Amino acid sequence: MKRIRFPLLVLFALSIRLTLGSEAPALIDRPNADSGPTQISVGIWVADISNIDSAQQNFTAELAVVLRWKDSRLAHTGKGIVRYPLEQIWHPRVGIVNETNSVSRKMPDSVEVEPDGTVTYRQRYVGAFTQPLRLQSFPFDRQTFRVQLVAVRYQSNEVMFVPDQVWIQDGLKGAGGISPSVTLPDWTIEKWELKPLVYALAPRHQYSSYAFDFTASRNVQHYILKVILPLILIVIMSWSVFWIDPVHSNSQISIAVTSMLTLIAYRFAVDTQLPRLPYMTRLDAFILTSTLLVFFSLIEVLITTILETSRRTGRAKKIDRYCRAIFPAMFLIASIAIFVHPRG
Repeated sequence: MKRIRFPLLVLFALSIRLTLGSEAPALIDRPNADSGPTQISVGIWVADISNIDSAQQNFTAELAVVLRWKDSRLAHTGKGIVRYPLEQIWHPRVGIVNETNSVSRKMPDSVEVEPDGTVTYRQRYVGAFTQPLRLQSFPFDRQTFRVQLVAVRYQSNEVMFVPDQVWIQDGLKGAGGISPSVTLPDWTIEKWELKPLVYALAPRHQYSSYAFDFTASRNVQHYILKVILPLILIVIMSWSVFWIDPVHSNSQISIAVTSMLTLIAYRFAVDTQLPRLPYMTRLDAFILTSTLLVFFSLIEVLITTILETSRRTGRAKKIDRYCRAIFPAMFLIASIAIFVHPRG
C-alpha cells in the first residue's frame, strides 16, 4: 500500500507544477539578451517632501516611479493592454538603495503590456529615505538629497537606465521633476537632476543604477530669531557688569551669575532643536564662543571684586574700561570668523 501511495503523490505534485507552469510561464532571461543591454526607461516625479530630519539623517517623501522596457515575447494581437503580476514576467528587479522600513508601496506590483510588447510598471513610494548629511555649516547649510534606484543582479552591460521619452514628449524635462507645492517650510529646493550611476554593493558586485538628486538650502530665519538672537542678547547682558562701579560688587556678581545661569538654561531649551553630531557645527562654535565670553565676564567680575577688596579701586576700574572694548571686539571677530561664507 505504501509503495502505491508514493508514486501517486509524486504524480500529483508533478501535475500541480505543470499546471502552474502552464498558467504563469517564467521568463528568466532578459529580452534580447544577445543584443546588448536591455534599456529601461525611467521617469521619477517627487509629489511631496514633507520633512527633512537633520538629527535622524533622513527625509520623508512621496514619489512616483515609472519604468518601461520592450519585451517582444509578451507581444499580443489584442488592441488593448494586458496586465500581468510582476513576478510572472521578466523585470529588472528595481529597488531603492536608501529606503527605510517605513517606505510603503501604494500600488499593486503589476505591469501593463501593450500589443507591441512594451511593458510599463508604475509604483508610488511613500516613507523615509536615509541621507548622510554634512552639517558642519548648520544652520546655514545646503544639502544634496538622493533617491537611488538599483537593478538588483544586473550590471551596466546588462541593464541600462535612460530617461523616459514618453514623459519628455509630454513636457517633463529630463523625465522627472518635483511638485511646486511640496510641504517643506524650513527648506528651499534649488535644483534637481537625474543621472545614471553604478552602485557598488561590494568589490566585484557593481550594479546598474539611476539616481534622482535634489539640492536644498535650509531657511535660517527660525534659527536666527529663536536661537542666535536670544543668545546675542544674553551675551550683551553679561557685558553690563563693565559699566557698574566696582564698589557695587554685589550687583556685578549678581548680573554675571544670572547671565551664566540664563545661558545654561537656554542651552537646555534649544538642545532639542540641534542635531547631535560627533563634530562641531557653525552654530555649536557660536554657542561655545558665547558661553566662554559670559564665563570670562564672570571671571572678570571676581578679579575686580578682589581688587576692590584690596583697595585697588583704580586698577579695577581700568580693567572694566578695557573690557568694555575688548569683549565686544572679541565677540564680533569670532562671529565673523564663524559665519563668513555660511553656505560654504
